[in-house]
Formats: sequence, C-alpha cells, structure tokens
Amino acid sequence: MFIVAAAVLVSALAWGCGGSGSPDRGELKQVQGLVVEVVARNIDEVETLGVRDVDGRVWTFTTQGYAGFTPGHLREHQLFGDRVVVYFREGSGSEDGRLVAVRFADARD
Repeated sequence: MFIVAAAVLVSALAWGCGGSGSPDRGELKQVQGLVVEVVARNIDEVETLGVRDVDGRVWTFTTQGYAGFTPGHLREHQLFGDRVVVYFREGSGSEDGRLVAVRFADARD
C-alpha cells in the first residue's frame, strides 16, 4: 500500500511541477551559450533574449513571464561573458515557431 501511495504522490508532484500539464505545450529543451542580446519587457521579464551556442548559432527566445533571471541579471552575464542555460519549448498556437524560454540558469563548468 505504501508503494502505491508513494507512486501516486510522485506522479502528482511531477505533473504539478510541469506547468499546465497540457500535452501541446511542447517538450522542454535546453541550449547553453553566451548572451548576445537582451530586450526587457519590464523590470522582471525578458521580451527577447539572444544566446550564441558553442557552434556559433544564435538562438532567439521570448518569455511569457518571469523565467528565473531579470533582464538586468542577463545583461551582467552578457557583460562578464558568463554562459547561461536556457530551458525552452517550441511555441504552438499563437506563438507558433517561436522559442519560449521557460527558465534561465547559470551554466556550470
């Protein structure tokens, strides 16, 4: 009985941490690189973020709210050349074709 209860609890937590739980939200992917552009929507949210990966490709992201770093913090990464990790999904519906950043994190060496 304990094993079944634990499995249900883990499943509920995993579903709850996954956002809306909607299957059309897209699978999370990640890219790591240097910040090359930051456009703020407001003091807490990023409108556009450009990140250059190790292969030289520039990825352009948008957000739908606060994603873990403020635009000012991302500008510090840009200034000091500190890499970031962007967890994102490919947009669907009204955001079709856009890369939507869900969370930003410091890159670990």
